[in-house]
Amino acid sequence: MPIAKRRKEDVTVKLIAVFKQLIAEGTLEPGGRLPAERELAESFGVSRSSLRQALKVLEIMGVISQRVGDGTYLNKGADAILREPMEFLILLDGISAHELMEARLLVEPELAARAALRASEEDIAEIHKELRAMEAAKDDHAKFVAHDLLFHQAVFHAAGNRVTSLMFSVVHKSLDKLITMTSQVVEPEHTLTLHRRIYQAIRKRDQDESRRRMTEHLVDARDLLSRAAEKQSHFQMAARIQTLKKKEPRPSR
Repeated sequence: MPIAKRRKEDVTVKLIAVFKQLIAEGTLEPGGRLPAERELAESFGVSRSSLRQALKVLEIMGVISQRVGDGTYLNKGADAILREPMEFLILLDGISAHELMEARLLVEPELAARAALRASEEDIAEIHKELRAMEAAKDDHAKFVAHDLLFHQAVFHAAGNRVTSLMFSVVHKSLDKLITMTSQVVEPEHTLTLHRRIYQAIRKRDQDESRRRMTEHLVDARDLLSRAAEKQSHFQMAARIQTLKKKEPRPSR
C-alpha cells in the first residue's frame, strides 16, 4: 500500500479513536463543535492536508459535518456510526466507481426482492414518497440526485436486513458524484421510469419482478457510467488539443 494512503488511514483511525474516547467521557457531545483545524493538526502531529483528507473520510461516513465559515461539528448520529466496524468504512476510500457498480449489481437486486417480500405499508409509503420527491425535483439536479439516493436507501430499509442496509447506505454515500455523472447523460424522465418500475414491482409484492427491475436499472446505470466517462475523456482531450494549439509558435513572415 502506498505510504501516503497508509498515513491517511492512520490519521483517520486515530481521529475515530479520539472521538470515541471524548464521547465516552462526555468531553465532546454529538452536535458539538470540534477544535480548529490548526489545533487538531498540531495535536495529532500531522500536516493540515493529511488532517483534511481524514476529515473528508469522516464526513463521507456521516461522523462529522464541515460548515464553510463556521467550523466542523460532530453529527448527532456520530456515536452510533462510530460503534460500527471502521475497517469496512475506510475500505471504501480508493475503490473505483466500476467496483462499486459491480457490488451494487451483486447485492441490490436481491435487496429489492426481499423488500417485495418484507416491506410494511410504511416502508412502501416511504419508497413512494422518495419517488414523488424525485418527480418534483426534475428541474433541480442536486435535489433529484439526493432523492435518488434516498429512494434506494428506503428499499434497503424495507428489505429488513440491518447489516446490508448499513453496508449499502455507506456505499451510497460514496456514490453521489457517480450518480451525478450518470444522471447528466439522460433526461430525468428516463431515470424516473426505471425507478417507477422498481416501486411498482415492490408494491405488488412480486419478488422476481423487483429483482429484475432493479437489475435493469443498475445495468442501465453501469452503461451510462461508461458513456459519461467516455464523454468526459473526449472533452478533456479536445480541451487539451485546444491548449496545445494555442501554444504552437506562429509561422515567421
